[in-house]
Order: sequence, then structure tokens, then C-alpha cells
Amino acid sequence: MVKLNKKIKDGVIKVKFAASTYFSLLRHCAVPLLSIATFTPILLTYLAKEKPETPQAQANLETAASPAPIIPSPIAPLTAPSPKLSPSPQSSATPKSAPSPQSSLSAPKKLAPFPQSSPNTSPAAAAKPVTRQPLAVPANYTPPVLEIRVAIKRDVASVLIGVNGPAVITDRQGRGLKTIATNEGLPVIASANGLKMGDLSLPEVIFVQPTSADGLVYVDDGWYRGKVLLVAQGDRLLVVNHVNLEAYLYSVVGSEMHSTAPMHALKAQAIAARSYALVHMIRPANAWFHLGNTQRWQVYKGIRSEYQSTHQAVNATAGQILSYKGGVVESLYAATDEIVAWAHGGRGMSQTGAYKLAEKGLDYQQILGNYYPGVGLARLVLQN
Repeated sequence: MVKLNKKIKDGVIKVKFAASTYFSLLRHCAVPLLSIATFTPILLTYLAKEKPETPQAQANLETAASPAPIIPSPIAPLTAPSPKLSPSPQSSATPKSAPSPQSSLSAPKKLAPFPQSSPNTSPAAAAKPVTRQPLAVPANYTPPVLEIRVAIKRDVASVLIGVNGPAVITDRQGRGLKTIATNEGLPVIASANGLKMGDLSLPEVIFVQPTSADGLVYVDDGWYRGKVLLVAQGDRLLVVNHVNLEAYLYSVVGSEMHSTAPMHALKAQAIAARSYALVHMIRPANAWFHLGNTQRWQVYKGIRSEYQSTHQAVNATAGQILSYKGGVVESLYAATDEIVAWAHGGRGMSQTGAYKLAEKGLDYQQILGNYYPGVGLARLVLQN
């Protein structure tokens, strides 16, 4: 059970010759112009002759060995990515019929309604931000370990799987089926009877799980923390990343906001993203995953969108969420005020606006208070 230890202050969280040179040279030349005119066609004819082609060595296609798939090294990027700040709503594709999950999900908890106060859609005009007491951080506080399930591939014909260290493939009951060699590329497809990984036949539901805490799993184009679930859905695949919520946020913050944004803007983004994710953990998209990895939900790219700044922002706000009357607020956000107004009815955070407010000196609590009026900050605590 997750208990919210709420702290709200007054309801506000608040790159030739010139022609003259050419004729000057001809004037001093001892060769008559007629000779030049006679010689020129001969020269051009010579230059126009085809040069003999050099025979190209032909590859021996019968004896050439087929290269093994190469898995890139899991090195997190060090330079800032281009901004990606336009989460426009998209319709969610309906997944094909699939095997049912092992355990049933509890009924979604009732969410507190969003406060009906009018949001400030012009943050740059906020002249007098409210000063509030910061949320107290217990000396021994550690955010609870909550696992979020993120769909990273949906309705695909195949995927390439790899790991950066010791890992095992298990079935849905946790029984070991195969160990995986480091950086070994393993193509996976759906078959009539389950999954095929190379020549190996597997059940229709499997996990690829590193055996070390810092292990990573490679899926097609990127590395991911945690473990990866693969589900056969007819002749298509569903791939879900099971990952710790805080580690998930390292990537979301770096995907949704430029990593060089002011730190308080990144902190505000971290809290908004955490609250949004938690709501979808309570109210999942379906029985297999809580939410997807696209702009329809929150953009998530695995470790390739993690940066020192996003780690700092997430860690500094560990466990903090937006709360209203003891419930978790679904903290919607978008690139600009205009998109917030169009997509979310004016309720939510403008990411460019948060950037500007942070540049003006507002802290993350003031930024959040500007966009989510009447909403407070709370900290997640597990109750035994």
C-alpha cells in the first residue's frame, strides 16, 4: 500500500584566372592562335578517351560467413539531445489478443478530482510568485521501490535482444530456460506455438532478466534498465520494460525536456512525470503494461536519454508527487501554453513556460504552483 505523506502550504506549490589575365598571357605567347585552335580539338579528343576500368574483386558469396548481429555498447550519451517537447495526443492502437497475464490486477483506485480553479496560462506574466516553505526531506528517506511496466515495442514482427552482462531467460513462473551470452544478438519472432529465439522454441510469454543489479537489456535500438517481457500475440510481438519508477524517470525527463534546461525546470518536470506515471500505475492501459513510451503517454527511450542533469533532478525530488486531497494528480503537461490549452483544456504545465520561469529565478515548487493551482506536494511512503 502506498501512503501519501502530504505537505501543502496554503494550497499553493507554488566554408582562374580573370579574363584580363588570360588575354595578357596570350599576348606574350609565341604560338599563333591558329595553332592553338588546331591543337585544342586533338587535346580534347585525347582527354575524352575512356580510361580502362580496373577489374573489381568479386566476393565469394558461397563461402563468406554471415556476420553475427552486433550489439552496440551500452554507453549513456554525454552530449545534450535536441529538444523534444511536443507531446501531441495520439490514438492508442488496440493490441491483438494475447495470453492473459499471470496475475489479475486490482481495481483502479479512485483518483481525486483536479481542482477547478482557473490555471494561469501565461507564466511569463507571473510577477509575484508565492514564497512557500519547501517540502521537508526526512534524513533517512528512500523512495519506495515501485516497478512500472512500459510498452516499448507493440505489434512488431520481430525484435533483436541482447544483454551487457549475465542474464537469463525465464518463463512467466520464473523458471530458467536459457542463459544469454554478453552482447550476443538474439532475433525473436512469434510462432504458432509461442516464441522463436534463433533455433530455440520458447513459451509465448518470457522474461529477459539480467542477473546483476546494473545489468541492461538491448531491444532493437536501445538499452534498457530492469527486465524485459516478450509476449507472442498471434504473429506479432509485444515488448514491455519492467523498470524501477525512479530509473524510468531518468529517461523520461531527458526525453521530455532538454537536458540543459535550468535545474528547477528539470525538477518540476521530474515531479510532474512521476505523478503522471503513478496515476497510470494505478489506472493501467491494460493488463500487460501501465503505459506506452510515446508522446501519447510520456516519451521514454531507455538509457540513451539519461544525463547527469536528469539524474540530479530525479534524485533531488525523490518520491515527490503532486497531490490533491490525499489523491495523486494526473499532472498533464505539453510543450507550450497553446498546446496545453488545446490538448488539456488549459490544465497542465507548459514545458517552455517552466523553462522561462526557472530562468527568471522561480524554484520548482513555485513553477508547479503556477501550473497546478491548489495542488500540493506529497512524498511517497510505504506502509508496512
